[in-house]
Amino acid sequence: MAETDQIKDQEPRTETPRIIASILIALSGLLLYLDKVFIFIGFEGHSTYGFSNYSNFVWNLTQSIAPLLMIIAFRFRPYYLSFLIPIYCYAIQIAWIYQPDLYMDDIQIHLYAIGTCSFFILLLLLINKISLWRKQQEMLKNEFQQETKEILNILKSKTLSES
Repeated sequence: MAETDQIKDQEPRTETPRIIASILIALSGLLLYLDKVFIFIGFEGHSTYGFSNYSNFVWNLTQSIAPLLMIIAFRFRPYYLSFLIPIYCYAIQIAWIYQPDLYMDDIQIHLYAIGTCSFFILLLLLINKISLWRKQQEMLKNEFQQETKEILNILKSKTLSES
């Protein structure tokens, strides 16, 4: 009884790192829009560090920081669905590379991002299915080998007892 109480006490603590990691993953996607937030609230810095304007500097900086956050968060096993936020945001970024005249409220850009996220989910499901199939095949192979060894042992013992 005391052992199960200890396990129950430990469960919330084991989920906390995953939740924090998932938040970091989501934040890594949302960081990509920090330059847009700065423009919206009217914040303009003076140090552009060689970029044409402060907004470009912030965008390039967050493009560099976001993957680092994901790498750190990945160590704590975030929930895979939390990756949908950066995938959605990066899909929009990629769409803007090829069509910079698209705006955030354009339905086309959101359909593309939703499609990319859907593809990501389907890819995860496919990988999961293949992984389960491989584990099942490995288990069947091990069972077959074990049964074969048992049959060989039975045959050996019969052969030795007959001689």
